Amino acid sequence: MPVDPLPPAEFLARLNKALLTPGIKTVFAINPEKIMRAQKDPQLLDALLSSEFLIPDGIGTAIGLRLFYGERVPRTTGISLMGSLLDLAAAKGYGVFLFGARPHTNRLAAEKILDRHPALRLAGLQDGYLPAEDYPRLVAEINSSGADLLFVGLGSPLQEKWINRFRRDLKTKVCMGVGGSLDVIAGAIPGAPRLIMRLGLEWIYRLIREPRRARRQLVLPKFIFTLLRKRFLAGGEK
Repeated sequence: MPVDPLPPAEFLARLNKALLTPGIKTVFAINPEKIMRAQKDPQLLDALLSSEFLIPDGIGTAIGLRLFYGERVPRTTGISLMGSLLDLAAAKGYGVFLFGARPHTNRLAAEKILDRHPALRLAGLQDGYLPAEDYPRLVAEINSSGADLLFVGLGSPLQEKWINRFRRDLKTKVCMGVGGSLDVIAGAIPGAPRLIMRLGLEWIYRLIREPRRARRQLVLPKFIFTLLRKRFLAGGEK
């Protein structure tokens, strides 16, 4: 699974350039759960391999890069990069389209974003509860809105597959999968405290707050075991 070993400021600088050049660029967060799922999901794997920007979001991703390649790569979390892109959009006049989350959450997230960025050009909104047969209409709406940035919060792997399916039809410059970031911005899901984020333990915090995630988090021990097995039992082959 490729990952771009760049610091957050470099991702933002490159995305700033991407917003000034023709053609769509996609941004996906790479974490242990997504890495393991992609091994068994060809559509997800294809979406990730086709992306221009793969950010090291999960602490497990950062540990893996250090374990195998000696790369001390700082994490770039999806929600922090989204916040930086919103700052950039407000400053540069880029149009933003928000797609995902529940109807009320989508609207509330938009309100919170505009409260923080009064100058932001919000090109459009669409909640994530949209029938698949309406996707072409949504793509046409996004294109006609003049949006430069499209944030898709459908959860993984649906958001990656949706973006990869329609990337050739979309006219936005940057399209980013943001998972549950709209829920966090709206306050529907509490964001992890700064110290917890610094330690890379958001997954434990979310598991405590959302016990229903327990089954999904079972992939983490498997990911760690796979890393250690490949690194030490298989001779650390790169």
